[in-house]
Amino acid sequence: MQRLTFGATAILLTTLLMSGSAWAFEVWVTNQGLNKVQVIDGDSLEVIGEIAAGTKPHNVTFSRDFQRAYVANVGSNNVTVIDATTRQVVKTVPAGKTAHHVAVSPDDRWLLVSNPGEQTVMLFDATSLDLLRTIPVGKAPAMAVFTSDGKRAYVSNGGDATVSVIDVTKRAVVKTIPGVGRGAMGMVLTPDGNAVVVTGGGDNKTSVIDTATDGVVAELLTGKDPHGAALTEDGRLILIADRQSDAVSLVDSGTWKVVGTVPDVERPDILEAFGGRGFITTRGQAVTGDPHALSGTNPALVVIDLQRRQVHATVPLGSEDERRGGRIRRRRLGAPPGAAREPRRRAAAGIRRSVADGYGPLWDRRNDPGRGGAMIVRQVLRTETGCASYLIGSWVKSAAAIDPNLEVERYLDEAKANDVAISHIRR
Repeated sequence: MQRLTFGATAILLTTLLMSGSAWAFEVWVTNQGLNKVQVIDGDSLEVIGEIAAGTKPHNVTFSRDFQRAYVANVGSNNVTVIDATTRQVVKTVPAGKTAHHVAVSPDDRWLLVSNPGEQTVMLFDATSLDLLRTIPVGKAPAMAVFTSDGKRAYVSNGGDATVSVIDVTKRAVVKTIPGVGRGAMGMVLTPDGNAVVVTGGGDNKTSVIDTATDGVVAELLTGKDPHGAALTEDGRLILIADRQSDAVSLVDSGTWKVVGTVPDVERPDILEAFGGRGFITTRGQAVTGDPHALSGTNPALVVIDLQRRQVHATVPLGSEDERRGGRIRRRRLGAPPGAAREPRRRAAAGIRRSVADGYGPLWDRRNDPGRGGAMIVRQVLRTETGCASYLIGSWVKSAAAIDPNLEVERYLDEAKANDVAISHIRR
C-alpha cells in the first residue's frame, strides 16, 4: 500500500494494475474541527472511514513502505502513529510545542518532527519511536525534507526566513541558509536530489536551494502567499499553492519558470500531484500553528487537471474542517475498480465501450491470461452516430484514469507518462 503525504490533509492515490492485481486509492484528510483523519475513496470521492487523532491534527506523512501514517497534532503537541492498513492508532508520541510536520527519511530509519512553537526539531527512531535528539533550529520551523541519501535534512523556518541544514549523523545544524522568505513553509526535494524548493509566502517568493552548495540559486515569483509545494511523479512540474491568489502555479523544474496557472482554487493550502492531476486542500477557519492565520470559507479537497489546467472536481469537507493537508496511499484490490460492472463489447478495433458506459478503463483478460489480462481500451466518440477513435494499450506499469471524452492525443500523452505501451490506434 502506498501513500503520498501533504500538509493538514492526507491523500492516498493510485490507479495501477500489477501482476494481475489492481490498486485503488484513498485520500486521507485531517479534520481539525473533529480531531480526526477522514479517509476518502479516490474513485467515488466519498468519506469511507474516520480515525481519531490528537488535538488539531495538521500534517500527515507516510512511511516509505506506506504501512504507517504519522499525524502531527498542533493542539496536543504530539504525533499520532497509525497503522495505515488497519486504520488503527498504534501509538501517540509526545513531541514539541505545536508539532506541525513529520518528515520521514528515505530508508524509513528516522523521523524529524518540526515544532514551530519552541523552535526545535526532534529526531526519532522510526522503528522504536524513541526520541534521539532535540535540535534547536531557526524561528517557527514548519517542515523538513531529507536528502536522497538521508544524511542531511533541510528545515524551513518561517519566523526568520531561513533554512536550517542538519547533519543527521551529528544530529546538529551545520549551516543556516538565509533569505528564503518570511513564512518559509512548503518543501520538496527534486527527484535527482540536486535541489530543495521552499516557499516563502510572507515575501511572495519560492527559493531553490542547490544541495551541493547549500546556496539559493533561483527565486520563483508565482502568486501571492505561496504555501504548499509538490512535484509531479516525473519531477518535471512543481505545483505551488498561492493561497491569497486563489490559484495553483505550475513551475517547470528544468527552467524554474512558471508555465501555467490553475485559477479558481479558493485558499489552496497543501497539495500533491499524481496521475496528471493535482490534489489540493483548501482552507477553512485558521487555527493555532499557522504563521499567517489566513482563513478561508470553503474547506474542501479540490482536484485539478494538470494538462487542461482547470478544476476537475471539488469535494466539500464541511465547515468544521479548519485546515487540511493530504497524502496519497495505494491499496491492492482483487480486481480493477469498476471491472465487475463494465460491459464488454466487441468491435473491429478490439473491445469498445460506448460513452454511456461512464468513466474508467475497460479490462480485457483474453489476450494475456498469464499476467491477468492487462489491456486498456479507450473510445472517443466523434459524432452521435458512433464514429470513434480508439486507443488500445497494454499495461506495463500503471495508468491514470482517463476521461473517455478526451481526444486521442491526450491518451497518447497519458500512456507515455504512465508507461503504457500502445499496441494499436485506429482513428
